[in-house]
Amino acid sequence: MDEYYKPKNKKAITRESIIGLGENSFKKNYYSELQTKLLDLERINSRTRALIATIPDILLISNNQGQITPLNPSLNSASDALLEIMRNQILMSDLKQVIEVVMHSRALSDYYFSMSFQERLHYFEVRVQISTFDEVLIMIRDMTERVIMEKQLRDLVDKDTLTNISNRRFFEAELEQLNNRSIENLTLLLLDIDGLKFINDTLGHLMGDQVIVSASQVVVRCFQSMGIVSRVGGDEFAVIVKKQEPETIEAALEKMNAHLKCLNELPEATFKISLSYGYSHHASGLVNANFLFQEADNNMYQNKLLKESSTRNNLVKTLMKALEVKDYITEGHTSRMDTLATLIGQALRLPQNMMDRIQLLTKFHDIGKVGIPDSILKKPGTLTADEWKVMKTHCSIGERIANESSELKDISQLILKHQEKWDGSGYPLGLAGEEIPIECRVLAIVDSYDAMTNDRPYRAALAPETAINEIIVCSGSQFDPDMVKIFCQVIKKHLRPQ
Repeated sequence: MDEYYKPKNKKAITRESIIGLGENSFKKNYYSELQTKLLDLERINSRTRALIATIPDILLISNNQGQITPLNPSLNSASDALLEIMRNQILMSDLKQVIEVVMHSRALSDYYFSMSFQERLHYFEVRVQISTFDEVLIMIRDMTERVIMEKQLRDLVDKDTLTNISNRRFFEAELEQLNNRSIENLTLLLLDIDGLKFINDTLGHLMGDQVIVSASQVVVRCFQSMGIVSRVGGDEFAVIVKKQEPETIEAALEKMNAHLKCLNELPEATFKISLSYGYSHHASGLVNANFLFQEADNNMYQNKLLKESSTRNNLVKTLMKALEVKDYITEGHTSRMDTLATLIGQALRLPQNMMDRIQLLTKFHDIGKVGIPDSILKKPGTLTADEWKVMKTHCSIGERIANESSELKDISQLILKHQEKWDGSGYPLGLAGEEIPIECRVLAIVDSYDAMTNDRPYRAALAPETAINEIIVCSGSQFDPDMVKIFCQVIKKHLRPQ
């Protein structure tokens, strides 16, 4: 009986036989299935290692005791950041607190921090997640480039590119937030640059931009600490001031005017910058933003009207001084022209009003040249075609300047036409013959004679006789023939060359 129940070929119980390996396996049919599973696990493990190696983020892992270690210690691109993070005791303490929260809530958690290293401020985003084995995975991503780009995009949306202060969109959004809210001591201040269009028309928009930048810097210096400064138009600024009494606003405006005075007195100041302003103060209660803006705008406009005439005249006087500073005209040019033009006018028996205009014209006919670059005015050689186009604009620039001055307004059209020629080949209108005002015809001769008989950047002075002969040659083309005859008589009688 014992032999009957004794199993034949009894298999030894080994690890290989249990898991299905070898000839003594209990279940040889498991072998191929297990091999497939092992290969799948190896493949998954290989993928995981490759994935971790390619992730640019810093990966940390923490056990349930809060011990944090790197998961990808071979990471090169962020190794400096990893060392800085691991060394930062305050940061590691904060991370451990986040880990504790995740351990209890078992939910994904976000955390953000910034840290300086490599002489630059870096911004990081942290994501913390717990696994089914109570291990906490920490992924730290460097968000510096994204944060900087987002800031640049916000600046493009909210900032004025020329002055680098807030733009109108930002100002209107801020004002809208204040509307219908109960606020105490809210002030809206509006400021406007006086004569900016005049500067743009005479000296060009690049110079106008410099005025805008200079004005904005003064406004920022006086009001940035009190509120939000914005550029709300081409020549307009707005300031939203909270929790300040009107007396404080008035003191800041006095400070602003003092800064402008100092700026205008600098030796390199080509013109005087002036700002008109007006403000509206809301003492208490619900804010009506539209009323606040309208009242400030009305007050500013009233302030502008009071000073507009004097501002324009001051600008013209400043440009006249700038014209005197430019050394493309030899000393005594206008006085010599005035003398000769007066003699010709007397010979023609012109009325006094014409004589007065001729005398003004001899002094201010080239005032438009303040808007021409020195590189063209002082060029020793012949001007190019493009440079001539720029030079020819001095007539229209001069007209605009004269129209802004009560003293020169009567000769603005003469300034515009003073480069016309008898045969119609002049500029800017191409007038011919008696279409050209007589004052301009007188000026054409005396200006040419004085120019030829004095040194210029592009040539030495000609002898008086040579200049007279040149004018005679150009009679009927550049100059009025009758006027040339009068000129020769005047020269012979009063200013005979020695």
